[in-house]
Amino acid sequence: MRDMLHTKLRGWVQDMQYVSEQTANYEVEEDKKSPGKYIIRLPLLNDRLLSYHGQYLAFRDDFSAQCEKQQPEAAPMFALTDVLHSFYYHVWFNEAAIFLPLYEVRYSTFSYSGLPNEPPIDIKGEEWQLEDKSNATLSVDTGCMQLLANALDHPTCPLEDLPLETTKRREQCRVQLWHDLSQGSPHIPVTSYLAYTQRANVNLCLFAWMTVNSISICQDVPFSMIQSVRDARCVFGGPDDQPCPQLNATDAVCSVCRAILLLKCRDFASTSYLEACRAPMDHRGFYSPYCGYYIQGKDKPTNRILTYKDSLNSGTLKYKDFLIEGLEPLEITFVAVNILFRFLTAAVYVYLPNLRNLPGKIFLSFQITGMVQILFSEVLYRMAGVPDLSTTVQIDSALTLLNCIWLNSFCYQMYACVRHLRLPSDLERAEVRKVFCRQLLCSLIPWSVVLVATIALERTSEYYLLHSRIIFIVGISLSVTYNMVCLGLVGYMYRRTRNSMRQLKIYSKETFGSKTLILYMSAKTVTLSGIGTIVRIGFHQAQGIAQYVYYVHIATMLQGPLLFVLFVCNNATLPLLRERLLARWNPDVIGPGQELCSSAERNLAKRVNVQAAAAESTL
Repeated sequence: MRDMLHTKLRGWVQDMQYVSEQTANYEVEEDKKSPGKYIIRLPLLNDRLLSYHGQYLAFRDDFSAQCEKQQPEAAPMFALTDVLHSFYYHVWFNEAAIFLPLYEVRYSTFSYSGLPNEPPIDIKGEEWQLEDKSNATLSVDTGCMQLLANALDHPTCPLEDLPLETTKRREQCRVQLWHDLSQGSPHIPVTSYLAYTQRANVNLCLFAWMTVNSISICQDVPFSMIQSVRDARCVFGGPDDQPCPQLNATDAVCSVCRAILLLKCRDFASTSYLEACRAPMDHRGFYSPYCGYYIQGKDKPTNRILTYKDSLNSGTLKYKDFLIEGLEPLEITFVAVNILFRFLTAAVYVYLPNLRNLPGKIFLSFQITGMVQILFSEVLYRMAGVPDLSTTVQIDSALTLLNCIWLNSFCYQMYACVRHLRLPSDLERAEVRKVFCRQLLCSLIPWSVVLVATIALERTSEYYLLHSRIIFIVGISLSVTYNMVCLGLVGYMYRRTRNSMRQLKIYSKETFGSKTLILYMSAKTVTLSGIGTIVRIGFHQAQGIAQYVYYVHIATMLQGPLLFVLFVCNNATLPLLRERLLARWNPDVIGPGQELCSSAERNLAKRVNVQAAAAESTL
């Protein structure tokens, strides 16, 4: 209790020292527009800022309920602290403030007797030129924002010794939130579903209130109003201001948020001051300053604060922690179905020899990458909690880009086959292996360059989040554009060939592309183009629709069944799979293409199988 009270009072002493130093900088000059009148110009860090020190503490109201279970005497102890604070404020702080010139801009040119005062003195103070921040937003870390919300919803008792991990977490969040505040970006572009949960767009005044609230994470930071304004002006000042001194990153967010909240967020401040002061001067040159303070206390948060906080909790923060219990079984089911069908598709391409051509190997690489991405983001992180969120976001974004690059290679092979009138199975195995290695290098080299660039930004710059996300989005956009160009060329050549056949009057019993086949190929084209990735990223950029992003995330889990239907359940792959399975189940079944061999060869193969089976039974 002594330490808590000492923390509160230490800021008063610092401010008194600052004001004493600044008193020598007060200037008196004659008003050029009104001769005979004088102006007292005050610096920014003047005695007016002392009025923003809270007159009352709220320890008893904020902490008694949490501490009575551990300390039965907590309530009277907190009451005693409040009384001591009020005593020091009225007896010590106010008495010391008498020796400081408490002037205000508002003044009267008439004395109480009704006689005019000559000359009047106008007192003007330097203002902190920061625009109104009541509607400004900034992007902050959701984990630390969740910590602030939890501190307000479930405050801990300040009399108990917090675990070391909790203390370190609070200090880390102070540094992280300070970087977010100083960066000042209103929105961070994201590339993955998890990256959407990493950032929260928060009203700046709400953020300041949540940070410096009495039951938040700034309890151990002395409340020095002069220092807070100095730090805030240093960070948000104009280009003509002096360079900033080295700020303490651990306490800077508490200092700056106090200045923003009290000076620029009137509707969010817990206490407002209505000041009516005047400094009349008579004909003898004597003046007697008179100031009256009318305090409007707001013991409880305003409705506006509660509205912002409720929208924040029901939106991003609850979405970040996935507190949507009703949809979790559905989500787990969709994730399991997605993994199952992706695995089945990859197994079919490994099992069938006809699909081990060059496009098949590229598509197999695409499927394996997709499964690894799901295992990292949905299984390891969501269920096991490893690795940490930022690393998981980096891996998820990188694998999304790699998937798009695999689709680049696949679409290029489709274009090359149509352009050169070559079937995918025309190449020999050795040539397929050689070309696939070359395609592998062409895919991994640009992907590695982008990945190294983003990791370097993450490790070297505090603004890495913005830069790395932009690099990923640009890379994915260029990749999807390339896919659409290749598929557009394939569609153009298809239409040109169809028109040529019609002009040559070439007819066949089978239609040249039925409506069902065109619909099937259109769905396949949209899937291969990567448009779904761009649509998903577009939803991630939207503001305030966390529920819809969650639904889009669940819908993307249907990609596994869709790929299975488009690439396995077709007229080319499904008959081969059925015949291969039937041949393994019943070797006597003759598939298409096998009936050209002679009956002697078939009988010889059958007799060899019978002899082998008899030998095994004898053994």
